[in-house]
Amino acid sequence: MKNAGIQETEKVVVMTGASGGIGRALLETWRNEDARLYLVGRHGAEALRDLLAADRESRAFQNAKVFAADLALDGAAQELAEQILAALRDDQGIDVPRIDSLVCAAGADLMTPESKSLDFNARLALAWKVDVAAHIALARSLGDAMRRYWRAASPRSTNAAPCVLFFSWDGADRGLAGESGQIYATCKGALASFARSLAHDLAPDVRVNCVAPGWIQTTWGAQASEKASARAAEQSLLGRWGRADEIAKVARFLLDPDASFVNAQTIAVNGGFNAR
Repeated sequence: MKNAGIQETEKVVVMTGASGGIGRALLETWRNEDARLYLVGRHGAEALRDLLAADRESRAFQNAKVFAADLALDGAAQELAEQILAALRDDQGIDVPRIDSLVCAAGADLMTPESKSLDFNARLALAWKVDVAAHIALARSLGDAMRRYWRAASPRSTNAAPCVLFFSWDGADRGLAGESGQIYATCKGALASFARSLAHDLAPDVRVNCVAPGWIQTTWGAQASEKASARAAEQSLLGRWGRADEIAKVARFLLDPDASFVNAQTIAVNGGFNAR
């Protein structure tokens, strides 16, 4: 199956959460590669557009398209999926377009003053809508399009290895005291469970995996209290925070053909959890 609008060597990537800490680090891994990027942001969408426009040396960034969406709104995920599929059809000139990687990296930030002012039920509902329900809707819609494309591809590429990738949390299995721990464990645990089930439905055409970060020094981590920083160091065998680029490198491996036999897995990236 040939596409009029893209080259065979180009990777077609759809990613939510592209303006977040881990999303931005993952975006950087495509800077110098032959890729078509379809990126989703919320508050950071304009900053994301500015970042892409400022890098005139990167073909991947210059060809990127940015979609602004608030995944906390009812129906927003399905509307977003339709917008992305329409853009892909226009670019590729075919009814069932090609997607090589679908990265679901958006997440509700429960640590902002605005989020902290909400009661438990409102915070849980927010995280559930953004982290779980929206990404389930996106993955079901776009994942089905991925499966249909690759099932019809002829001759069948043995190294295409398309992948849907989710982001969970390394503490989802063991839990953490407090309201935030209850919310994250509930939502991120549900997402990892969904990913394993989706892998069964999309196999053998599309792989589905999940990355479970530990304490990662993104925006919140950079402003964390001394107590939180000490806890981050104590709970990793490496004795430090993780970096966003360290998560991005693992994510890229799972998305790339080198990981073609890795499927239905949740990979913890936490420096080794220190249970003492």
